[in-house]
Amino acid sequence: MFQQSRYLGVDVSKDTLVVAFERQRWKLPNSKEGFRQLLAKIKKQAGVIHVACESTGAYHLPMCLALQEGGLAVTICNAAQIRYFGLSEGVLAKNDPLDAALIERFANSKRLPADPPLKREQIALGELIKHRQHLVEAAKVQRTYRQQTLDATVRREIDRSIKVLEKRIEALRVQLQKKVEANPSWKRKMEVLMSQKGVGFLTAIVLLVKMPELGSLNRGQSAALAGVAPYDDDSGQDERHRSIRGGRLEVRNALYMAALTASRCNPFLKALYQRLIKERKPPKVALTAVMRRLIVYLNALLKADAQTPPA
Repeated sequence: MFQQSRYLGVDVSKDTLVVAFERQRWKLPNSKEGFRQLLAKIKKQAGVIHVACESTGAYHLPMCLALQEGGLAVTICNAAQIRYFGLSEGVLAKNDPLDAALIERFANSKRLPADPPLKREQIALGELIKHRQHLVEAAKVQRTYRQQTLDATVRREIDRSIKVLEKRIEALRVQLQKKVEANPSWKRKMEVLMSQKGVGFLTAIVLLVKMPELGSLNRGQSAALAGVAPYDDDSGQDERHRSIRGGRLEVRNALYMAALTASRCNPFLKALYQRLIKERKPPKVALTAVMRRLIVYLNALLKADAQTPPA
């Protein structure tokens, strides 16, 4: 017989988990011991329990992994949706117990489906990409500082620092390639993505890690998730300019760099870009259209590849 899920809301912070479940409130440490206690409390409850929490940087990931590995359904909610849901209810106060209860009410109201299981190797690959990006940004800071430095001795020290960073950046790139080569599924997706002119290794791996849904979406979903979907802003007879918003920042940044290249070397996307420029569209608008067309096409390629039987 089908049992309807009962939702449990968790407000996650660096050190604590505040849980709201019906009339019960629990406060537990955000640690392995806290996860064990939470699992034990949940298993004492009757029926099917579904856990919901907000996305909070990396603080929620260990808990979600532990709960999923313990056999529970977990949904990681968009924090903005929770906030607007609270405003719609007239909730202005904010503290951890109130937030946990708000997450619980939101989950019950929306009857949230469970997220796909988190994969530790996918998380590790994402962290490696983020670490590399931090090193790239550090190298940019050092180069800017060097331009503003007069003393030759200090400039030599900065040059040494830049060389160390560049070596580490290249080493991480090699490490990323090895990880992709070791995973047949990742390797195949990377080959499909990189088959398009303008999409290099770094763009492809960001799409692979930061947008794992790619290949299972429709046109509108892929553009919206990448943050390149234009949204209306009309009222009555007033028709304003459409603009993009939301989506995943890392994906949009990677697409921007890919679109810059594709608008010059990909025949189809180059023609699109040039046509829009001839129509007197601003270059940034034309480039955004290239980004949108590119992500929609990549989604279609991955979908077609997944449906093609192996040779």
